[in-house]
Amino acid sequence: MARLPKHVTLKHLNAFVAVAQESSFTHAASRLFQTQSSVTTLIRQLETALGANLFSRTSRRVLLTPLGQEFLPRVMRLLADVDGAIDDAVRYGALQRGRVGVAAAPSAITELIAPAAAGFCASHPGIRLYLRDDNSARIQRQVAAGEVDFGLTSRWADAPGLVFEPLLEDRFGVLYRSDDTQLAPGQDGTVRWSALADRKLVGVVDETGIMALLRARADLPIEAASPFYEASSTTSQAALVLAGLGVALLPALAVQRVLQPGLSYALLARPTLVRTLCLIHPEERELSPAAQAFMTTLRGHVRQRTWPAGCKVVGRKA
Repeated sequence: MARLPKHVTLKHLNAFVAVAQESSFTHAASRLFQTQSSVTTLIRQLETALGANLFSRTSRRVLLTPLGQEFLPRVMRLLADVDGAIDDAVRYGALQRGRVGVAAAPSAITELIAPAAAGFCASHPGIRLYLRDDNSARIQRQVAAGEVDFGLTSRWADAPGLVFEPLLEDRFGVLYRSDDTQLAPGQDGTVRWSALADRKLVGVVDETGIMALLRARADLPIEAASPFYEASSTTSQAALVLAGLGVALLPALAVQRVLQPGLSYALLARPTLVRTLCLIHPEERELSPAAQAFMTTLRGHVRQRTWPAGCKVVGRKA
């Protein structure tokens, strides 16, 4: 793409278009809210920079030369592109356009992001959302690589360059078949770890935040970190529990999306185990206005909502 001579500015081009369309320096000056002499000077400077005349002057009219006729539509397209780019940038900053990519744990999408997105998208209909559910390890990698704007899950591992902002805590409990009388909660509504002795556990794959938490606690029964069965998701865990293969250890929020007739859930007694869901975003890469606004919406949603037993808000105010 050819570069404009260094002395040619948008001001020169706007003056050229105005004179060409008005066929008059006087009318063009009025349209541009400038004096006639300043418009005349701008056109003279433009013609000098181009090394050719764009207008032929008569006693009654100002007419385009052949070069001017060829130059006009191209300049108008150029100015339209500039105006469009500026308008897009303004709308981007004003949250009238943009895209927000979020990677999150499935329970975070179901219980946090989707409900918060309803109000956000109603207020900002020009913002597009891209949601990706995944496990904690891959979510951290996606945020670090810039594949998404931010993530929402529990911490998988320490990661330089990422900020982990605590948002919500949910305590672990046990998911079991409703007809399993041996796991009926006590008077305090909890199930003791000892009740899980000799029970087969249904776990999830290694790269989840759930397994990372279970394996990090030396004070838990060894079976907690080494389940007999493994599933790829909490949905699959619930299906195996419902089939009678065992019980599953799940955080209170995660279990909300898989509870169904025939399944029950109770929090575990001491030693308690808590998962912390965090907003994960890059430390040095600035988020877009839309991503920042959606994060603010999520913080507000967390504080306004009533959460099930075992969940506790820990995030800062929006």
